[in-house]
Amino acid sequence: RVDPVGQVLRQQKITERQKYSVPCSNHLWHLNGHHKLIQWGIVIHGFVDGYCRTVRQNIQVIYGITT
Repeated sequence: RVDPVGQVLRQQKITERQKYSVPCSNHLWHLNGHHKLIQWGIVIHGFVDGYCRTVRQNIQVIYGITT
């Protein structure tokens, strides 16, 4: 089920970056979570440093069981 008109409109929309000031690295972090696979017990989180906008390198994998 793809809406071709809506798809074209979304592709044409330009998202502008918000401007902000961060004094140094590790001062501000952004977090995003992906919960699409939660029915199989998989949740993915990503952290980005707000100063240099790079992905955190020392990623830890944590296995958890939810009931």
